[in-house]
Amino acid sequence: MKNCYFAFKNLFFVYFRAYNCLEVTGREFIPREGGLIVISNHSSYLDPLIIGAAVDRRMTYLAKKELFTNPLIGRFVSSFSLPVSREGSSHTTIKETVKRLCGGEAIAMFPAGERDKAGDGSGAGFKRGLELLARLSKVPVLPAYIKGADRSLPVGRKFPRPARISVRFAPCLPPDCADAEGESIISRAIESIGRLKTA
Repeated sequence: MKNCYFAFKNLFFVYFRAYNCLEVTGREFIPREGGLIVISNHSSYLDPLIIGAAVDRRMTYLAKKELFTNPLIGRFVSSFSLPVSREGSSHTTIKETVKRLCGGEAIAMFPAGERDKAGDGSGAGFKRGLELLARLSKVPVLPAYIKGADRSLPVGRKFPRPARISVRFAPCLPPDCADAEGESIISRAIESIGRLKTA
């Protein structure tokens, strides 16, 4: 399954480079090993594929549970994702996610929970589950900002346009930054993604 994942990752990287002129900056901030939470704004269904193409590690995703029962993509999604309810993460999901993070996996989250038409990932949509996961697993949080995915495949459109897409990564946030700086990890993450947006 690992080889299958990287085969798809490389395929999508070539696709986004050719069709969307994908540009990735800040790769030097991505830890090569160890548990990692990658968080990003979410404005398009393309976002998980873009993050997967941009990060040179095998990613696990937190995805809405409805996708797992879809007869067309359910089996595919379950091979690299964990189910999450829109009402909030269950104790079982949190426990399994923390276990995987402590085991050295990199897990991607879109804390807004659903596609954000504004595309900036800000506001109350950032779930507090992010902070809980970071505190329990004690792994760093890597902020990312995806630009252009909403122009290529906006809400309501079925097929992507050849719009330019870029991904920017910021330095990792340590899991104890809330204690050190007096701000929550969520607040720090929103600020970091906001800076990436205007950079």
